Amino acid sequence: MVDYSVVSREGTVWREGEPGALGRVAERLAEGECLWVDLGRAQEGRAAEVLEAVGLGLLGPGRGRPKVDRVGDAYLIVVKTLWYVEETRQVETGDLVIRTDGRVVVSALRGGADPVSPVRERLAADAALRAGGEAVVYALLDRVVEDYAVALEALEDVIEDLEREVFSESRREVFASIYSLIRETLEFRDAVRPLDSFANEVGQGHSQMPLFSRPGFRDLAGRLLRVEAEVETCMSLLTTVLSAHQGQIGAWQNEDMRKISAWAALALVPTVIAGIYGMDFEHVPERSWVFAYPLVLFVIVVLCLLLHRAFKRSGWL
Repeated sequence: MVDYSVVSREGTVWREGEPGALGRVAERLAEGECLWVDLGRAQEGRAAEVLEAVGLGLLGPGRGRPKVDRVGDAYLIVVKTLWYVEETRQVETGDLVIRTDGRVVVSALRGGADPVSPVRERLAADAALRAGGEAVVYALLDRVVEDYAVALEALEDVIEDLEREVFSESRREVFASIYSLIRETLEFRDAVRPLDSFANEVGQGHSQMPLFSRPGFRDLAGRLLRVEAEVETCMSLLTTVLSAHQGQIGAWQNEDMRKISAWAALALVPTVIAGIYGMDFEHVPERSWVFAYPLVLFVIVVLCLLLHRAFKRSGWL
């Protein structure tokens, strides 16, 4: 059994039926009605049977990179679903595969995000969306792009927190966090960039695909392009933060080396003086002088204080 619904102006009610019976349901569709078959996740294995029954069997497998392909009057749409997991600071991806000829829509889902359930609720509440297969496709893609915006906002917040940490006064190395966010941003970019040419064509009204002539698709394409631009901005910001942090690490190392060298120089003064007087010479004039020992200590302290002051002024300490 598979889930399906006949979407019409009067409403939409989800039912279950055998894949073989879907062809008869599609044949009885009235003008303005649409058959939407949702294979979800568990029923994806029955996709071939369902597509054959509704006449969409010629469409290729819905795997690989995001794309929009046209075969005759039918369309294969593959988009990535995205969601951000705050606990792990990771962008998780799935796949939404849509096959349609304008009257029949077959959707399948892989991954944790579920854009289908909110679309079902939206179709039940908004009669304007019950206007054929292109309306169902629009509602599905609109939900996916909306999820992009939510995931991107969460990712931007984490990047801003990392940026503030890098440029704060703390001296904590955060290379692992930066590289992790770069990896997640690249995954985000790989999900939206393949749709760039499609979004440009639809947004400029130059698309040769009638399915996307609905006015709402132009706004949808514009939002998708804005998401892509913001992802590129995040990538550039992370690259800048990485370069800045590398410079910080170098500066910290130089500062540490200056401090080590300054303290080594301070330690060298008493070491040299003690080494001279520690040599076993028979004739050392100062040995017989009663003020020799305090004088030597005084000289050591004065020299160390003078060196310390000099290093302080130069910024080495």
